[in-house]
Amino acid sequence: PSTTSSHSIRVTISVLSSLTNMSTKGIEESLLIIACILLSPVFVQSFLQHSTDPLKLGWKTQAQPPISESRTALCSEPTDSNFGRRDYWNEVYQKESNYSWYAGWDELEPFCNEFFEMEHDPRILIPGVGNDAALVGMYDAGYHHLTAMDYAPEGIERCRDMLGSERIRSSEGNDDEGVELLVADARDLKGVLEDDSFDGILEKGTLDAIFLSGGKDKKEANKNMELAIEELTRCLRPGGIFMSITAVVVGQIQAAFDSRQDEWECLVDEDSIYMTDDGFTSNNIDGNLLVWKKRIPEES
Repeated sequence: PSTTSSHSIRVTISVLSSLTNMSTKGIEESLLIIACILLSPVFVQSFLQHSTDPLKLGWKTQAQPPISESRTALCSEPTDSNFGRRDYWNEVYQKESNYSWYAGWDELEPFCNEFFEMEHDPRILIPGVGNDAALVGMYDAGYHHLTAMDYAPEGIERCRDMLGSERIRSSEGNDDEGVELLVADARDLKGVLEDDSFDGILEKGTLDAIFLSGGKDKKEANKNMELAIEELTRCLRPGGIFMSITAVVVGQIQAAFDSRQDEWECLVDEDSIYMTDDGFTSNNIDGNLLVWKKRIPEES
């Protein structure tokens, strides 16, 4: 089955399970009926392979605070959505050692190299990293100043397992090369990450999960996402790049950045297919590529 079909099924079941009162089994049965009537045999086969334990549909794995453990989950947890519960993500990460949400490093590399300008040795923040193996690929490709965070300690443990000690930043000495691992909540990073401290931010499904953590309360969902965007904006230097890979709440994320046009210049929007100088196109990513540049304040 195609990668796109598999990811689409995982997204559909996870989102419907979170936002409706139907059981996971009921959702699966309904979707299977629709698939049998309307869709190709390839889709049905893929559905049957992936519609088992909803925890196996997780977005990431865990990782414990490798070097420094920061504040975690400072905002209240929802009662009607798994996506905002740390225990849920911890369990997901315990069951699956690694999972690349939406795209692996091979699909992301051409776009990261073009927007983040790897030749300048950028400092990149990866919020909501979970158990994403793309982190290892990114480091091995030459990005040696990375900070990866997740508010579920199990996600950070999975990162530690995947990276091995040789890739993790040492707490001794002044050398800041390597991957720094943090347990932290993207909605409140004050006291954890300094202002203007990163050249780029790569989020992959994190804003989707943060929005969905609001459950049926769309006001709470937007509040959670706005808090995260505000904090991530603070941590990115003027002129820095924010790259988002999203599929579930594309319009909401686009609208949130559009409302901040005094702070952000949109480089790739939700209606665009981007092609790199080397000919790679963003439709090879199983999701939407959105890119913004943080505006440099005009001198008075």
